[in-house]
Amino acid sequence: MFKDVIRELHRMEEGMRVSIQLELDDAGYLDRKCPSKECKIDFKVHFEDWRNKVADEVVFCPICRYQAASTEWNTQAQEQQIKTEAMRYVQGRLDSAFSANARQFNRSQPRDSFIKMSLTYRPGLLPVVIPAAANEILRQQYTCENCASRYSSLGAAFFCPACGHNSAISTLDASVRTVQKTLEILQEIRETLTKERDPDTSENSVRHLCENGLVKLVSSFQCFAEALFDRIPNRAAFNPRRNLFQNLLESDHLWRLAIGGGYADMLSASEYSALVIFFQQRHLLAHKEGIVDQDYLDRSGDQRYALGQRLVIRSEAVTRLADLILHLADELRKRLQCITYEPIIP
Repeated sequence: MFKDVIRELHRMEEGMRVSIQLELDDAGYLDRKCPSKECKIDFKVHFEDWRNKVADEVVFCPICRYQAASTEWNTQAQEQQIKTEAMRYVQGRLDSAFSANARQFNRSQPRDSFIKMSLTYRPGLLPVVIPAAANEILRQQYTCENCASRYSSLGAAFFCPACGHNSAISTLDASVRTVQKTLEILQEIRETLTKERDPDTSENSVRHLCENGLVKLVSSFQCFAEALFDRIPNRAAFNPRRNLFQNLLESDHLWRLAIGGGYADMLSASEYSALVIFFQQRHLLAHKEGIVDQDYLDRSGDQRYALGQRLVIRSEAVTRLADLILHLADELRKRLQCITYEPIIP
């Protein structure tokens, strides 16, 4: 009775292609999302560059440099759009088949039969595709120094999605500025969320933005320092461990060996002490949910907290960290421009 439906299902089982048009923003950029479980950052790539410069086999995350095939970078909204439009397509084909079989069944019924049967098929409502909306206020645009691919992200971005080039040195200032712009509109965000949602949601969101800003600033400086260190002429004399530049004390020692001076020489005593605390806070936020442990108390010297408390990150603290990061980055650039690089043997 349902020959057309069965035939349509067999065709689908053999394989089908559905053309889906993903939404671009007004500047022609395509939303992307890192598939790494540890990253999951959102960013954008200009669609022309995604189509013409990005390889199908490998794409690089601009934040963590995770590598995956080009099919793995859809955002949650895009995945939902793909599923929804695929369902629309399947439902549309089955609707036609069911309707045709119902008409055939009704035509086959004898007109003078004592018992009359008819079959009616009513298609269900097709799901509505809701386009993903993007907040462009804080988005920073980049152009790769190596291959000229265009991409953008909310906050720091260091690696080209097309070729993987590390641009952390040239993008640090822009990354810090993005965090500063976030802090500038915190009150506007608080008022909007309080009006549209509730005060609790508003305050939780503001707290998250401050914490996220601190983490991004430290991560941005880490990538900057790694990239800068890789360019010194005597780089081959050293073999720093992975993520060494997340540790302020270790990286300070490494710079002293490499160029004869460390962070403590480029900052005042109070500035360096504050930076030690900020780096330790980043570690707590990233790995301990912000809960103060004994390691934090021992390494930071921060006497404002007791064991088991949770960090409270204020916008003023993030603003100070942004200023410290820019100052320290400038000092490193100056040192590397005028120093003769001879490794100092401890």
